[in-house]
Amino acid sequence: MSTKDTKKGGNLLSIFIVSSCAAIVMAGGSAIILQALILAAANLFELGSTFVWVASGANALLALWFAVWTFVRSWHVERRLGAGLEVDEPKMSILANLKG
Repeated sequence: MSTKDTKKGGNLLSIFIVSSCAAIVMAGGSAIILQALILAAANLFELGSTFVWVASGANALLALWFAVWTFVRSWHVERRLGAGLEVDEPKMSILANLKG
Protein backbone atom coordinates (compact mmCIF):
# COMPACT_ATOMS: atom_id res chain seq x y z
CA MET A 1 0.00 0.00 0.00
CA SER A 2 1.46 3.34 -0.98
CA THR A 3 1.34 6.52 1.06
CA LYS A 4 -1.20 7.91 -1.37
CA ASP A 5 -3.60 5.09 -0.45
CA THR A 6 -3.24 5.70 3.29
CA LYS A 7 -3.68 9.48 3.11
CA LYS A 8 -6.40 10.67 5.47
CA GLY A 9 -8.82 13.43 4.52
CA GLY A 10 -9.18 15.28 1.29
CA ASN A 11 -7.90 18.45 -0.21
CA LEU A 12 -9.57 21.79 0.52
CA LEU A 13 -11.65 21.75 -2.66
CA SER A 14 -13.21 18.37 -1.90
CA ILE A 15 -13.90 19.39 1.71
CA PHE A 16 -15.51 22.61 0.45
CA ILE A 17 -17.70 20.70 -2.01
CA VAL A 18 -18.78 18.13 0.58
CA SER A 19 -19.53 20.82 3.17
CA SER A 20 -21.47 22.92 0.65
CA CYS A 21 -23.55 19.95 -0.47
CA ALA A 22 -24.31 18.98 3.13
CA ALA A 23 -25.40 22.55 3.90
CA ILE A 24 -27.64 22.76 0.84
CA VAL A 25 -29.30 19.41 1.47
CA MET A 26 -29.87 19.89 5.20
CA ALA A 27 -30.94 23.54 5.22
CA GLY A 28 -32.83 23.38 1.95
CA GLY A 29 -34.78 20.27 2.88
CA SER A 30 -35.66 21.60 6.32
CA ALA A 31 -36.72 24.99 4.92
CA ILE A 32 -38.95 23.38 2.29
CA ILE A 33 -40.71 21.24 4.89
CA LEU A 34 -41.17 24.16 7.29
CA GLN A 35 -42.43 26.42 4.49
CA ALA A 36 -45.01 23.80 3.52
CA LEU A 37 -46.19 23.68 7.13
CA ILE A 38 -46.41 27.49 7.25
CA LEU A 39 -48.49 27.64 4.08
CA ALA A 40 -50.72 24.78 5.18
CA ALA A 41 -51.34 26.35 8.61
CA ALA A 42 -52.04 29.74 7.05
CA ASN A 43 -54.55 28.20 4.67
CA LEU A 44 -56.17 25.88 7.22
CA PHE A 45 -56.58 28.49 9.96
CA GLU A 46 -57.04 31.47 7.59
CA LEU A 47 -54.14 33.37 9.17
CA GLY A 48 -53.64 35.79 6.31
CA SER A 49 -50.75 37.04 4.25
CA THR A 50 -49.04 38.88 7.13
CA PHE A 51 -48.54 35.60 8.95
CA VAL A 52 -47.17 34.00 5.80
CA TRP A 53 -44.67 36.84 5.21
CA VAL A 54 -43.46 36.98 8.82
CA ALA A 55 -43.21 33.20 9.19
CA SER A 56 -41.50 32.90 5.80
CA GLY A 57 -38.95 35.53 6.83
CA ALA A 58 -38.26 33.65 10.07
CA ASN A 59 -37.98 30.44 8.06
CA ALA A 60 -35.46 32.06 5.70
CA LEU A 61 -33.32 33.28 8.62
CA LEU A 62 -33.47 29.86 10.27
CA ALA A 63 -32.51 28.17 6.98
CA LEU A 64 -29.59 30.56 6.51
CA TRP A 65 -28.33 29.91 10.05
CA PHE A 66 -28.74 26.15 9.59
CA ALA A 67 -26.87 26.23 6.26
CA VAL A 68 -23.94 28.15 7.75
CA TRP A 69 -23.89 25.92 10.84
CA THR A 70 -23.96 22.74 8.73
CA PHE A 71 -21.18 24.02 6.47
CA VAL A 72 -18.96 25.00 9.41
CA ARG A 73 -19.70 21.76 11.30
CA SER A 74 -18.92 19.64 8.25
CA TRP A 75 -15.69 21.57 7.65
CA HIS A 76 -14.74 21.10 11.34
CA VAL A 77 -15.42 17.36 11.26
CA GLU A 78 -13.47 16.87 8.01
CA ARG A 79 -10.48 18.72 9.49
CA ARG A 80 -10.59 16.58 12.64
CA LEU A 81 -10.83 13.37 10.66
CA GLY A 82 -8.00 14.51 8.40
CA ALA A 83 -5.85 15.08 11.49
CA GLY A 84 -6.65 11.57 12.75
CA LEU A 85 -8.82 12.79 15.64
CA GLU A 86 -12.19 11.55 16.82
CA VAL A 87 -15.37 13.40 15.95
CA ASP A 88 -16.39 15.59 18.88
CA GLU A 89 -19.86 16.38 20.17
CA PRO A 90 -21.64 18.98 18.05
CA LYS A 91 -22.15 22.44 19.50
CA MET A 92 -25.00 24.69 18.42
CA SER A 93 -22.73 27.72 18.15
CA ILE A 94 -21.20 28.44 14.76
CA LEU A 95 -18.16 30.06 16.39
CA ALA A 96 -17.57 27.02 18.63
CA ASN A 97 -17.13 24.87 15.53
CA LEU A 98 -14.67 27.34 14.03
CA LYS A 99 -12.31 27.02 16.99
CA GLY A 100 -9.56 24.36 17.03
